[in-house]
Amino acid sequence: METLKQDLKLADGQDLSVALISLITSAVREDHAAYTLQQLSQSISHARCAAALEPLTLLPLLISCPYDGADKLIHIMGQESSAKEVVMAVQEVAEHLEYLSQADEQVEGVDHGLSPLKQIDRLVRLYAQCVPRLPRRNKLPSQVMKPLLSELASLITQFGGSADDDGRALVASVSESVLSIDKWVSSDSAYDVDERSRCGHILAHLLYSTVEACVNSIQTNLARVAFANQFPRLVVPNSAGVNVATGDDVVSKAWSALDALGVTPSNLESRPSRVALVLLAHLPSYTLSLPLLTSFFPVILTSVQANVALDEVLYHLISSIGPLRLQYPRPDLPSDLIVPLAQLLPQLAGVHPDPSTRHQTFRLLSTVLSLTPSPMRLHLLHELLTDSDLSPQMRVAAVGLVKEAVLEALATAPGSAESDRNVFVSPMFLRALGPLILRPHPPDLFASDDLSLDEFLETPEPLRLVECLAFLYVLLQRDTQNRTGIRDPDTLKRVNANLLLQLRGRLASWNEEMGGSAIHGDHAVMQLGILDMWLDRITSALESISNSGV
Repeated sequence: METLKQDLKLADGQDLSVALISLITSAVREDHAAYTLQQLSQSISHARCAAALEPLTLLPLLISCPYDGADKLIHIMGQESSAKEVVMAVQEVAEHLEYLSQADEQVEGVDHGLSPLKQIDRLVRLYAQCVPRLPRRNKLPSQVMKPLLSELASLITQFGGSADDDGRALVASVSESVLSIDKWVSSDSAYDVDERSRCGHILAHLLYSTVEACVNSIQTNLARVAFANQFPRLVVPNSAGVNVATGDDVVSKAWSALDALGVTPSNLESRPSRVALVLLAHLPSYTLSLPLLTSFFPVILTSVQANVALDEVLYHLISSIGPLRLQYPRPDLPSDLIVPLAQLLPQLAGVHPDPSTRHQTFRLLSTVLSLTPSPMRLHLLHELLTDSDLSPQMRVAAVGLVKEAVLEALATAPGSAESDRNVFVSPMFLRALGPLILRPHPPDLFASDDLSLDEFLETPEPLRLVECLAFLYVLLQRDTQNRTGIRDPDTLKRVNANLLLQLRGRLASWNEEMGGSAIHGDHAVMQLGILDMWLDRITSALESISNSGV
């Protein structure tokens, strides 16, 4: 102690504990303190004077302090100060954080200190240091741990949702602390199997609460990696974030702790929950079976609706459903998966702010539809084309999904059993979807001369019509045996009257209106040019069909 007094230039009769409280308080609160926390922590550590620190006074001050040296002082007290006093100080800080959460304050800015999650991180580490050192007093470890760790789990649940990198760090800290406490319990032969099991449940609950609360902070791009594996041709080479090293996955630390606690994947599979879904997604090469995917679907649905654990949800869906499209014969998904996915995925693909998520979800929807019996697929596509609640972009993209279905059907051998049961190579297809695709939307769009070019271009209809015309052209070219009935004279007359003549007449009018004027801009010229191009291609295809007599 004398050495420390000399280092800090304290008077001989001055009480060291009181002096340290004053110096540390000054270092935390004043810009020009006599000593920094870094200097004080080094001096105290070098002089081995941890006994002079007062955790009940200093820890509430230091837990929220962001300055260098605070962590070291906290660690010294956690390691060497009275375990009982440290726990009491931790409980005081926890109660303060609980108050802030209930008061609905902007806690991130309180006292210009650390975020709540960083403070909780420090509390977790202190408990890992002190719980094994607490006086027993005829209490079992589980009886000591349960109230302390339950309080922390509650705090983590309250503050974890707004986490970023702090959440990743907290998952790592909790995982390491769980390992440390479990090692202490397991190493003491005085505790029987039942007591170790009780402690394991308490520690697992803390870990589960942390992973679930901080799931949106984990950010390991699982879905992007799974998508690249399943759909390599649809991934831009060297796109950012596709390759993620396993060492970057903080949940691997959580699994190390769970392994120590005896938790297995089958334990999680037997009790579907969001945290189980998340943890299973981070197991290397893990894939949910279709029966398990079905049992987890309520969790998947609520997670997507809440925009929580979306990366893990998409990972499971892509990894479980994606490989099925490569099987031959291609299996059908169970209807209790198809219907909810067909309702869920279009909404997500249409409105999610992240382009890569929209793309992944749309391709997943396409895969689900390809694994759907053709009558149900026809019904679902009809709903996609007519659902006014979907985004306009999604209704445009739905035309492409129809084209995929028809091309798949046309690839089947005529007269085969597979072809005979596929409604997309039968007249039923055009009866159901032709009126939705092979005419403007709304059908009387071009009936009025009042529709201006600018009004037309401001709607999704130009893009939709491009998709519709492209689909019609491909259908005319590919269905050479007229399996869909597209080449029937009556069908061609309806298409010509309901779509081609109306569109060509309106385009001619707008092109004449534009003349050499640049008032509508290059965008208008390009849009009309694309529509003209497809009309010309379709006209050529129709002339070829007429000349061939087919």
